[in-house]
Amino acid sequence: CNMNCPVCFADSAKEVFEPDINKIREMYAAVINKNTSFSSVQISGGEPTVRGDLPKIIRLGKKMGFEHIQVNTNGLRIAEDLNYLQQLKDSGADLIYLQFDGLNDDIYQALRGKKMLDTKLQAIKNCRVVNIGVLLVPTIVPGVNFSEIGPIINFAREQMPVVKGIHFQPVSYFGRFPLSSPQDEDRVTLADI
Repeated sequence: CNMNCPVCFADSAKEVFEPDINKIREMYAAVINKNTSFSSVQISGGEPTVRGDLPKIIRLGKKMGFEHIQVNTNGLRIAEDLNYLQQLKDSGADLIYLQFDGLNDDIYQALRGKKMLDTKLQAIKNCRVVNIGVLLVPTIVPGVNFSEIGPIINFAREQMPVVKGIHFQPVSYFGRFPLSSPQDEDRVTLADI
């Protein structure tokens, strides 16, 4: 991963698993062989855009029969490199599953360790330019961005049709965040959202 988010449930800095293209082919085949009706796959990480061969991985998935391929990303690279984003789309990526925690930098400072709002907005703008859909993915944390749920929904509506929807994720208290058990007031559920 190219970040060190305080709320990373994967704790991606501890282990690095970077399968080669042959292993990825095996992984795709395992999904296909176990399911009689498959159509969608999400490429995640850590951060998949740090791989130089991500377009090749996407093309392979399409060739093997996946109809819908999502790229789960923090948006750093697609905000910085429009040509790279175009390569992802041209390779067959159908949707960008974009980490998007709110509409002010205090939220990103708390959850991601740095200000990122301009990066997120540029990533969405670039997706509009190359005509690839975006699903906003906010990690919701009480006391940090729970009050941003309404503004995120309004923002998503304003960004249609490039923004296709929102996938709210309540914070998970494992991985890197935190080291101790949360108090009840620190918890949020999908029902709360």
